[in-house]
This record gives sequence, structure tokens and C-alpha cells, in this order.
Amino acid sequence: MALAESYQTTVTVTTSAAAWTAPTTGYVRDLVITAGTKDIYVAFGQATSAVTTSSFQIPAGQSLVLMGAVPTTTAIVYTCIATSGGTSSASIGYASNVSVI
Repeated sequence: MALAESYQTTVTVTTSAAAWTAPTTGYVRDLVITAGTKDIYVAFGQATSAVTTSSFQIPAGQSLVLMGAVPTTTAIVYTCIATSGGTSSASIGYASNVSVI
């Protein structure tokens, strides 16, 4: 995945928890979320948790790109792992500005 800079954060994921909050100024680049060694589930926006039954799954080692800017701190990424009792990670950062044709 082409990132504009290093991942902003890498969090250990064991249960549902807030992993990233948009800065108060918002951001203007696409956001990249990469799963670690196990599948993770993510919820976006003003969610208060992520669960395996109703959140978006990112397979282990794969990335999800959220295209477009998020304007305020109401955008929060919550994560949880796919299997109970395990540990994974979520790396979150900005994508490079690349035109899609």
C-alpha cells in the first residue's frame, strides 16, 4: 500500500476499542487501515464499538482504503478481532494522493 507517510498509529487489538479519531481539523487524504496477523472487524463514524456480527471485516494482512476526507473528530475507527481470546493489530495512516482513472 502506498502511504504518504508512516502509519500514524499501530494499535494492539484484543477487544472492541477506539483505535483512531480524526483530528479536529479533519484530514484531506484517504485513510488506510491494515489488519495484522489475524482478521479484524472495524466500525466507522460515530460507532461506539465494533463486533463480528455487524462490522466490516478486514482479512489478516490486508488493507482497507477509505476514500475521501473526513471533516471532524466525529469520525472514529473502532476495531475488534475476529476470534475471541486472540490478539492482532491495526495500522492506520494516510494514503498517498494518487489519481484514479
